[in-house]
Amino acid sequence: MVRFCYNLLLTLLAPVAIPVWIVRSLAKGHSWGSLLEALGKVPPPKDTTAQPPIWFHAVSVGEIQSSLPLLLQIRLKLPGVPIYVSTGTPTGRRLADCTLPGIAEATFRAPLELRWCVARAFRTLRPQLLVIAETELWPNYFFEARSRGVPAIIANGRMSDKSAPKYQALRFFFRRVLACTDAVLAQSEVDRQRFVEAGSRTESTLASGNLKYDFNPFESGQSIPEDLRTWLDHAAPDLLMIAGSTREGEESMLAPALRNLADRESGLLAIVAPRHPARFDEAARALAETGLPVVRRSSLKTATEPKLPMVLLLDTLGELAALYRNADLVFVGGSLNGWGGHNVLEPVLFGQPVIVGPAMQNFRGITNDLLQVGGLVQVPDAQALARKLVELAADAPQRESIGRKGKERAESLRGASERTADQVATFYAAALTRQPPSALATFALGPISVLWSFFAKLRRSAYDRGLLTSRQLSLPVISVGNLTAGGTGKTPAVAWLVERLAERGLASAVLTRGYRRKSRERVSLHPASGSADPALMGDEAAMLSRHFVTRAPNTILAISADRYTAGRAVESKNATHFLVLDDGFQHLRLRRSLNIVLLDCSNPFGNGFCLPLGRLREPVESLKYADVALLTRALPGSTHARLCERLREINPRIRIFRSRMTTRGLINLDTGEPADLESLRGARVGTFCGIGNPAAFHRQVSETGAEIVLTRDFKDHYRYAQSDLDSLSKAAVAADASALVTTAKDAMNLSGLALPMRLYVLEIELTVDDPERLLELVLAQQERTSQ
Repeated sequence: MVRFCYNLLLTLLAPVAIPVWIVRSLAKGHSWGSLLEALGKVPPPKDTTAQPPIWFHAVSVGEIQSSLPLLLQIRLKLPGVPIYVSTGTPTGRRLADCTLPGIAEATFRAPLELRWCVARAFRTLRPQLLVIAETELWPNYFFEARSRGVPAIIANGRMSDKSAPKYQALRFFFRRVLACTDAVLAQSEVDRQRFVEAGSRTESTLASGNLKYDFNPFESGQSIPEDLRTWLDHAAPDLLMIAGSTREGEESMLAPALRNLADRESGLLAIVAPRHPARFDEAARALAETGLPVVRRSSLKTATEPKLPMVLLLDTLGELAALYRNADLVFVGGSLNGWGGHNVLEPVLFGQPVIVGPAMQNFRGITNDLLQVGGLVQVPDAQALARKLVELAADAPQRESIGRKGKERAESLRGASERTADQVATFYAAALTRQPPSALATFALGPISVLWSFFAKLRRSAYDRGLLTSRQLSLPVISVGNLTAGGTGKTPAVAWLVERLAERGLASAVLTRGYRRKSRERVSLHPASGSADPALMGDEAAMLSRHFVTRAPNTILAISADRYTAGRAVESKNATHFLVLDDGFQHLRLRRSLNIVLLDCSNPFGNGFCLPLGRLREPVESLKYADVALLTRALPGSTHARLCERLREINPRIRIFRSRMTTRGLINLDTGEPADLESLRGARVGTFCGIGNPAAFHRQVSETGAEIVLTRDFKDHYRYAQSDLDSLSKAAVAADASALVTTAKDAMNLSGLALPMRLYVLEIELTVDDPERLLELVLAQQERTSQ
């Protein structure tokens, strides 16, 4: 109800607020393109074969700078995971565009706090994790993440003296927002306590340290441009004083101090860098009150010879950090006018002596840490600042002592980035996300989906109550099935099981429907054969038959819609030890000894709805009938903890195994001979397939090192025509591809067609973690059946 009322209020205000927002956005320097991004039109993932991305939100310059070490750590711990970074300010966007190439796949403007804008961004990105830097508590970001099962983490969380009472006063609302977070990683114990008082859960709110301490200015990638460096060398100041990130009114406060300092230091160069570009002209007028020459950085090429003492107004962006390295004295703004201060760690980590004013409440923890060891100077007002500047200008040893103590203290507090990145990797690996259907799809297909779910439950109940009966065969029946419609890796799982049994001298028969076969025989038995006909057997059955010729030659493919009758036909041969029921979880007419259900880790339950609104064949609760859950496409090292927790909630006795698809080899379809898999590395190829999960196949090809320049997806079990191949070849040539790559299943549906260009078949196989334990469960069924 709280979420509904909140969004209703935003919706009512939107017609008035959006025009005002557009005007203000353009006035602040946002582009027209960024307005579309703010309405949810964010850049789609560039590589559809990549793993699900992380959405990282850092609102402005300070958050981008402090988050850089964390983003680098995430890259190290999750090297194949794309990162998309959203920002809220024009300066933050420009800094992100400059510093994040090679780290983030793309940057974009954060969507407006309107539900449909945020939901649109989530639908486009499909993130597996949301990371919010510091204190951007926009409710709809967290509400939407929770509704999609996306873990949400607040990294480097802080609550200032000014904001904390407001959040606490609105605790009745923000506790519902913070309840949607999976972890709040606060900068300090004080911040941790403030988040708890605002409503976050005590057990998931931790003081993990301040990311800002991990910033390494020497690795920031910023350097002084050549023209500025030449000008500084020519000026050759005896004292370089920098006033960085100054805010409203502070240049006027600084003017007397700079004049006073210049009277005592004739070789003074003062560089003043206002925080926001909109204030450059205002700052220039205020600095003119010093009576010193004031030169703007943007006009250095036409400036006269530098004549010290003088003031350089830094009216450009991205150069301040590099200049700090050369400073003799630094003042960090936002601290004289009551604003709350800015981050001092950049100059501190360069070993520079830093002075701040009295208002540092936004960085109270850092300020106190440095003041305790004498690594920072804080003055009560502008007059005291003027006196301190003169004192330090005349005392180089004192400046050196302050800079050294500050740097040592800052470096001793490093490590938050790695700790936070560990949390990010853990939550990413454990995530169980879903994609809710659109409102239109829910309206149109929802009623049918409800009926599908009802009749699926009714059917299970009828078998449970004995109203419908399952028939039993004398051989153990191992069912390999799935919960969703296609794309879980069922056929490779059947092949894996049959081959492992064959290695132990146990012959199997695969009971399969033979989808889309043309044979009218009620039951047809086929031994493993290298010349299996897809038209008579169906593409998957033919693929298995050819596959088993060398790996499990005693296997029989028993094809029939009536799997009981097919099983009886196999039993009469008296040379089979196991019956493997292909796609059997919903085939309740045949009693099975062991129920193995495959769940694709990337999307185990579809969107949570039954067909046709979702991909579920029956409700998730039917997993209580499963004996084994085989998780396919599991990432190495990933726990998939949330999925496992959900499975055990439904079925406490279920056994869980993890597996993944690995590339076994490459076949030249024209010759039928194996090809060197290394020939794909660096090659430009086109990929096409007609399977249940095409993205997984494209990803598998990209993992060989091939450069995919063309992808085409067809419906599952697609029967190709010559025109399809000709069209694919034409598109591949236009994309400068040297070959096409497809699946073994699709190869079955290309029989008899002329290949217009080189075509490879990528062969994959299932790799199961702890395979012996799974086989023990299967082999135990033979003993039980014989008792």
